[in-house]
Amino acid sequence: MSPSHAWRPDKSFVGNWPNAEVWPEAFSIDNGGIALAKGIERYALDESSPYRPQFLESVRVPVDGTEFLMLSGLTLPVIDNSVPSDQAGAYGDTEIQTRNILKELKATLERRGYELNDVVKVQAFLVGDARMGGRADFQGFSRAYAEVFGTAETPNIPVRTRVQVAGLVEPGWLVEIEAMAAKAG
Repeated sequence: MSPSHAWRPDKSFVGNWPNAEVWPEAFSIDNGGIALAKGIERYALDESSPYRPQFLESVRVPVDGTEFLMLSGLTLPVIDNSVPSDQAGAYGDTEIQTRNILKELKATLERRGYELNDVVKVQAFLVGDARMGGRADFQGFSRAYAEVFGTAETPNIPVRTRVQVAGLVEPGWLVEIEAMAAKAG
C-alpha cells in the first residue's frame, strides 16, 4: 500500500513523514487486531521555553488499560552563569548534568501523575567531553543514574540505551535524556 493510498481507520491514522496527519486517536496492532487509543493528551513545554513552538513536553497515550507517557528529550538550563553558555562548564560535567536532568525527569513525571518506578525506557544521548579526550563520560552518567534507578526507593530498572553523539542543540550540553513511563490506567 503506498502512503497516498494507506488504509485509514476512523480518525486513527498517522501518516508518513513529511506529510503526517495528526488525528485525535492512534492505534496499535495487538494480537492481530487494532486497538484504538482514545483520549491522547499532549502537554506543552513551559511558556518560558524557546523550544515551545516546535516540541511538546510529553504525550500521554492510553492503550488497553495502560497509560503510556512519552517525554521529549530533557536537558537543563545554565547552572553557572560565570561560564559562557556555549561551554559545558555552564551546565556541569556529564555526571552533574545527568543528576540534574533526572531530577527534572522526576518532577515532570510527578506533574503528570507518574513516578520514577513507572519509567520503562530511557534513551540517553551523550556528547564527548574534551576533558575526557573526546569520549563520552559513560561512567559519570552511570554513577548519577545509579543514584536514581535500582535503589530502595526506585527498585524498577527501565531498559536503557546510551549512545555517544556528535553534539546536541546547545554546545555546552553533554547529556539529553528521553524517557517513557507506563502504568495501569
